Amino acid sequence: MKVIPYRLNSAVSGFLLFTLATVMPALLQAETANGGQSVRAMTTNSSSVLLVLRNSGLFAFDGHSATAIPLPQSASAFRPSSLTKGADGQLYIGGPGLGVWRYDNVSERWQSLNDTLPDLGITAVAAHATEPGTLYAYHSQAGMLRSRDGGAEWVKVDSGPREPVQAFLHSDMPGSMESGWLFAGTTRGVARSMDCFCFWGDAGELRGLVSAIDYDPSAPENVYVVIEGQLHHSPDGGETWAGLDTPQAVTALTFSSTEGLVVGTENGDLLSRNVSGKWVPLNE
Repeated sequence: MKVIPYRLNSAVSGFLLFTLATVMPALLQAETANGGQSVRAMTTNSSSVLLVLRNSGLFAFDGHSATAIPLPQSASAFRPSSLTKGADGQLYIGGPGLGVWRYDNVSERWQSLNDTLPDLGITAVAAHATEPGTLYAYHSQAGMLRSRDGGAEWVKVDSGPREPVQAFLHSDMPGSMESGWLFAGTTRGVARSMDCFCFWGDAGELRGLVSAIDYDPSAPENVYVVIEGQLHHSPDGGETWAGLDTPQAVTALTFSSTEGLVVGTENGDLLSRNVSGKWVPLNE
């Protein structure tokens, strides 16, 4: 009679071990993708899949699934801080000690774009809104750099704003003397310049350290920034700003053609703003 319980327990134990072996990898991946880690940067790929950069790596969120995208080997020592998508859909990352890298969708490998940089002290990268291959990078010492050939050659075009740039973007907002505008999130607030680099001036009177900045491609006058966890919106290209209530401290933002405005939070959540102005969690 004592043999039967032993066999039952063995069967149950075997089932539990099989279940753990099957389920745990998925749970670990989900924990790594969204285990309460603050979102560092966000963008979308050419298929409108949301790309999220966390301390643990880069992840593509498509519906209910999260897929890890391996970062360059150099990123193991230096964490990327900037993530952007080019007008041709190419994906770029950058950061101090890392420089600038481009992801090759065919080989699924990262390619270094650092040969002509002064050094690897890049704090932010941005891509031209409409010109494929035109990139901008802010270097902590050299200032604003530009490449017109996808990163093969970098040329200094400007010293940049007076304060260090933490994040910036290129916008095709009308009114520029050339092809668009650069908005720079600095340690003091938001600076703005036409992309002829004629003059850097304050974009409104918003003050504070900007950690993220983006705009609505369908309505370029709508610019959004994050200052110390608070989301702010300008409906007029940076002339005036108003704070937007969010349920959590915000650390990153982007625009999705399917979800609209999406923010990443300090707690690691991804939230989108629906038509009624309410924030709803995305299915991860």
